[in-house]
Amino acid sequence: MGLSNALSGGIVMVALISILLTVPGIVGTTSIVQDASNEIADIELEIANTHISLSSLSATNGDDLITFTLTNFGTEKLWNYEKFNIFVTYDEDANRYTDSITYAGNCSGDPAKGFWCVDSISGDNLDPGILNQNENMSIRLKVNQDTQNGIVIVVLSVDNGETTTISTTVGT
Repeated sequence: MGLSNALSGGIVMVALISILLTVPGIVGTTSIVQDASNEIADIELEIANTHISLSSLSATNGDDLITFTLTNFGTEKLWNYEKFNIFVTYDEDANRYTDSITYAGNCSGDPAKGFWCVDSISGDNLDPGILNQNENMSIRLKVNQDTQNGIVIVVLSVDNGETTTISTTVGT
């Protein structure tokens, strides 16, 4: 009888130790899942608070310079310009091109071909250099070919994925 009590006690102890060694792994995994859920919620809130629009698109026949204005109507501050994506589709003679345009900083004259720059931010009194709510950013860019008769389409995506588009027709 003593041997059976010792064996059953040993089995119970092994089972308890196994459970206690497993619990930290479960708790750690739960913490990782919770952290990921919080990060997703933060990103979703950031996207929900981002509202952008393009206006004043200007392109001239026979020129590679394009200008437009980006307006931030949302409460999310926009500042990470290096991570913005700008794509321009345009006609040049009988060909249609799409260029991916790279950020080049603040303008000091016109940017080089394939680059865009911040010309100015209107009303930039709060957080200089950051596009706050209801501020307008004037943007200049140069495409790789001269625009000709046809369409010019600008697609701009900010760093959190919010996207807007504008188009115009270039004529002679």
